Amino acid sequence: MAVPEPCLCLDGSVRGRFQVGLMVGGTWVATASSSADPAESIQPCVEQVLATAGKRLADLAAFAVNLGPGSILGIRASILSARAWGEVMGRPVLGWSGHLAAAHVAVGTCDAVVSEGRAGIINLQRLGPQGPTGELTESDPAALAGLRLRPIRGGFRHSTGLALGEEIDAWDKLPALLVRHTLLRDDVRLDALNSAATYVAWSGQRHQGGGA
Repeated sequence: MAVPEPCLCLDGSVRGRFQVGLMVGGTWVATASSSADPAESIQPCVEQVLATAGKRLADLAAFAVNLGPGSILGIRASILSARAWGEVMGRPVLGWSGHLAAAHVAVGTCDAVVSEGRAGIINLQRLGPQGPTGELTESDPAALAGLRLRPIRGGFRHSTGLALGEEIDAWDKLPALLVRHTLLRDDVRLDALNSAATYVAWSGQRHQGGGA
């Protein structure tokens, strides 16, 4: 899918790190980040990005959000905000998988890109020689022994016992990835890429367990 530009990208998939970027010409023209609660981060980050780029909200051609899997609170806040703006302005709201983006960056360096899922479960995107293979899945850590694994930056809050390689962060390369690999999708739902079991376990409490 072609990327309508300027495109405002929101990434709340990692707990404690909310990111916003404005994409034009397959590159970032402005970015901002915050460690505050996603609901408190979105507006100031968006305002900062637009001011830096010399743009208004009305100038945007599309919105895109990281669908995860990851922080339920951050992903839902991103989707709700993008949907609200898209509805009011008549602009498309698109989404991408952060794990797929990271997998493209990690080609040749590991067998899979991983992050922490619901209790005791790992989110897994496998790689082949040319790029990501198969669908994003959940796996028991014991089934991953012997694989070369690289974690999403900030994707683990608890020890897993797995031998993990260097963290990978696709954010800086994201505009080029979205253009080159057509990662964007238009079926953006509130459940995003977290499993139903993750939502069942979610407490909704910011500072407690459950994948918030």
